[in-house]
Amino acid sequence: MKRKFFLFSSISLFLYSQSLAVNPIPKELNIYRDGSFLISEYITTVKGWKDINMHIPKNSLIFLEPLHCNLEYVESQKLKSLKRYKELKEEAKTLEAQILALENTLKLSNNIDFEKHNSYINSSKILETFFEKKYLEFVELREKLKKIKKDLNYIETKIEPVGVSVFCPSIETVKIKTRSPINAEGRTFYYVLGDTKKNSVYIENRLNVKVDRNLKSIKVNIFPYNANTYHKVEAVAFAPRRMFKSKSLSPREYTEGTARYFYTIKNVSLKKDLRKNILVSKAEMPATFQIVINGNWDTKPSLVAYVKPKKMFPGGEAYFYIDGVFLKRGVLSTLERSEKNKIYFGEDKLVKVRKEKVKDITVKLSKTHQRRYVKWRYTIKNKHDKSISVKLIDFIPVSNSYKIKIEPVSSKLWKKYYDVSGKLVWEFNIPAGKEFILEFGYKETKPIEKKKEK
Repeated sequence: MKRKFFLFSSISLFLYSQSLAVNPIPKELNIYRDGSFLISEYITTVKGWKDINMHIPKNSLIFLEPLHCNLEYVESQKLKSLKRYKELKEEAKTLEAQILALENTLKLSNNIDFEKHNSYINSSKILETFFEKKYLEFVELREKLKKIKKDLNYIETKIEPVGVSVFCPSIETVKIKTRSPINAEGRTFYYVLGDTKKNSVYIENRLNVKVDRNLKSIKVNIFPYNANTYHKVEAVAFAPRRMFKSKSLSPREYTEGTARYFYTIKNVSLKKDLRKNILVSKAEMPATFQIVINGNWDTKPSLVAYVKPKKMFPGGEAYFYIDGVFLKRGVLSTLERSEKNKIYFGEDKLVKVRKEKVKDITVKLSKTHQRRYVKWRYTIKNKHDKSISVKLIDFIPVSNSYKIKIEPVSSKLWKKYYDVSGKLVWEFNIPAGKEFILEFGYKETKPIEKKKEK
């Protein structure tokens, strides 16, 4: 009868058990910018003193609830006294002996010339099959030994048996919590999909999480700041938190604040070394699309959506799509609730813009004054199959003397003119496949400078 080998995953702390020991159950995963921690708990009933032996990862902190109960450390058990550790040691020795015997058997196959004994073809075939089976058995045992050694190494380097003694003056339900370091990664990101035909924007907020062990039905918290600043942030001005629940995501929920925010996702199961994208929230909202051109910087036409969300979306990494086409990977600015916000999708490749200077002349008005005329021309072509709205921004110089007068001129009346900064804003529509030309500039009237006599 074949001996069965019960193997335990090297990354699962809670599968190692002992008759007199308990294993805290993982309940919460906290991921900070500078580290991650696993919160586990063990619940028991205590009256008076009660001794509890536990298995926890090394470098862990232990907490006790309720606070009026006391917790004391007692002498830790020795590692080699662990029942599971002894069992694994014995299994490893047995496997090593079986593997050595199989290696000696397989060496015999090198001394047999199957071609020379082809007259006994049936016997040679039987021998080949025999050695093939032995080789497969050798490979299987070698893999089992490899896993057992990995488990032994995990116990020796990661697990620390701890004895605690708990005292409660009356009957209490006690929670013993541990805070253990864990290798985990987490980041938040968005999918932002704009639909110019439906005039809407769909936003999907997700968390990407990866851990070094299997975890089932836990709560995941992702904080965008360092662990050692958490209490400091709480003590200072922490913004009021608002809770949002999505029917499609129940019972999951997430928490957010306006100044400092974090995400909380409930009922999450994670597998070792596998990244999991967790849906936090999604929303579709009406949007107004517009091409924005800031000629003071460059002439790239930027597609902007104006939205008014019903809840806040904290800023973060985002993937932008427009009409089903991926545009860029960038950053989504924080979207404030119930306010008009801008979402920048990037350059619109179907809008072509050209800016050129077409006039710069100076004429003499009188013996004392002269006037300068400066003009630029914008040529904007819409290659979309629909009409587009355009917002054009540019600047003219501003007078720094009461003697100099500067006035804007334009072939199309501007929507706004800021005389303090010289900013000009136009808004207009360009039909599908059409070209729009706008000329603007300024006229500057100032005194003629007198030539200095030598």
